[in-house]
Amino acid sequence: MKTKNILPADMELHIARYNDLTPNKSRTAANIPPEAREMMTARETKTVIAYEGAKDTPWGDGPIAGPKSFAVVIAECGPGNGPGLHVHQDTTETFTCIKGKFCIEWGDKGEYSTELNLFDTISVPPGVMRRFHNISKESGLLYVILQGGEKNLRDVEFPPSMVEELSSKFGDNVVNELKGVGYSFQAGLD
Repeated sequence: MKTKNILPADMELHIARYNDLTPNKSRTAANIPPEAREMMTARETKTVIAYEGAKDTPWGDGPIAGPKSFAVVIAECGPGNGPGLHVHQDTTETFTCIKGKFCIEWGDKGEYSTELNLFDTISVPPGVMRRFHNISKESGLLYVILQGGEKNLRDVEFPPSMVEELSSKFGDNVVNELKGVGYSFQAGLD
């Protein structure tokens, strides 16, 4: 079978330089405080691979084009940082620790957990509540692969309790802004 010969200039379309990646927090509405955003996602995420239509998702489109319902994101978390409990109804989320040490929790109340050390990997199936946070004393990095279904990775939901927590810390306007950019707080409801 014939192979492809890609010139260096064309191969650049398939390379993502970490220092050139745009932090996804720059895609968040200006009316959402960084502290509120950090309750929903890692302190900083940078998308490496995503399909072109991912521009309106929390991770945005990356420099490398990928197939629909697939994304690769690098999540950077300071000590103790990580998103709140959430679920992806149709998406498998796979985490590999590439720096530091992380606690991955799952279950409707986060009642189960495991620790990831360097290069350890866990793949959380669709429909399972999960969260992660950095348990090391330094900034940590997770390599995150998202593989989803028909909703093209637009299936993340947080429990209604997150609304109460966000409202008490930041006010109802911030909750409405988060809902306006696509965050849902229906996890666990029938």
